[in-house]
Amino acid sequence: MPDEQGTKRSALKTVTARLTGAEVLGREPALLFTARQVEEVLREAEVRPLPFAPDWLLGLCVWRRQTLPVLDPARLHGIRFVPARSLYMVVRVAEAGGGLLRCVLKVSDRVAASGLPRQAAAAETADSGLNPAFLKGLFAHEDALLLVPDLLPALRPPAAETV
Repeated sequence: MPDEQGTKRSALKTVTARLTGAEVLGREPALLFTARQVEEVLREAEVRPLPFAPDWLLGLCVWRRQTLPVLDPARLHGIRFVPARSLYMVVRVAEAGGGLLRCVLKVSDRVAASGLPRQAAAAETADSGLNPAFLKGLFAHEDALLLVPDLLPALRPPAAETV
């Protein structure tokens, strides 16, 4: 059945990036994005560290003549995760005013495109131990726990209050 934009629901595609070896609520966590959010998957990225940055901000890299922040989504949520092989995903992040930001995420080499997950039950964020400030949703699906990340707070942190 088409939605308001005329897109068939069955045509919606997703991209998952599993955090292999990690466990949250008894399941392997996987980041869930729409296919439109993921611009490119890179085998390598030359990451330049930033002094005094939080541990989840790995540094900056250049992609198509743009300087983008490189984030470690596992560290963002306090998950212990050391992949055997890493890939980097260039991800679009929409702002409320219609703006568009990009960042690069360091993920495992278990990245897959598929259709929209059918049998996913909402999971309680509070029970997960994950940082709720960086989550839009959390869903139990088969053997994985699907994390719908909210990367905007990491890319546009609130301005510090002046006294």
